[in-house]
Amino acid sequence: MSDTPKMLSKREIELEELEEAKYVQSLRDDIEKLQEQLNSKVKALTEIAEFDCSDDCYFTARDALEAIGGDDD
Repeated sequence: MSDTPKMLSKREIELEELEEAKYVQSLRDDIEKLQEQLNSKVKALTEIAEFDCSDDCYFTARDALEAIGGDDD
């Protein structure tokens, strides 16, 4: 077994970079989807907290917003 690192060809390096770029884009897409979902939940909870509902409903929505970092003013 040799300790010498394998030299990659230019094509192999390009393929690795392409795979990394695809992976990074996939992560960005996932983050964007999760952010949209979070924004949707925050909006819904904010509307619930502002709506004339029971105390339990209000406090549940407010606590949920506080837990996820939403604006609970």
